[in-house]
Amino acid sequence: MKSAFNLKNLLAIALILFGTIVALQNQSNTIIDEEEIAILEIKEPSEEILKLVKPISDLVIDPTDRAKLAIFNQEFATRITKYTTDNQQTNDVYVLAASHFFNDELNDKYAGLDKAIIKLLQSSIGDDNHILTDEEKVDISLKFTGLAWSLIQK
Repeated sequence: MKSAFNLKNLLAIALILFGTIVALQNQSNTIIDEEEIAILEIKEPSEEILKLVKPISDLVIDPTDRAKLAIFNQEFATRITKYTTDNQQTNDVYVLAASHFFNDELNDKYAGLDKAIIKLLQSSIGDDNHILTDEEKVDISLKFTGLAWSLIQK
C-alpha cells in the first residue's frame, strides 16, 4: 500500500499553502483611497445659476443617477455651443440623446425632472422657435454646466 504522504503530494500541499498565504498577504496590503474621486472637474457656477439648478439637482436622489446626469449634462453643455440649431432641434437633441444614454432608466423615476429641465432650457431660449444666437447657446451651456456641477456635489 502506498503512503498518502509521498513527495508529490507533500509538494502539492506546500504549494497550495504557499499560494494561499501569498494571496492573503496581498489582500491585506491593499490600500483603499478613502477620498472621493472626482468624476468631472467643473468650476462652481454663479449664485444666479445655482438658484436655477439646485432645485433640479435636488430632485435626483440616487448617487448613480446623479453621476450619470452630471456627465450627460456636462457633455450637452460642451456640445451645444458648437451646433447651429433652433429651439425645437435643441429640445429634440437633448431628449433623443438622453433616451439613448439612459435607456429609459429615468422614465417616471423622478417626478417633475423632465418639466424642470424643459423650464431650464426655456429660461435661455424662450418658447418661440428660432435659430439660437451665440449668446443663447453660451447661456444654455452655462446653465447645464451648472446643473452638472450641482449634481456632483452630493
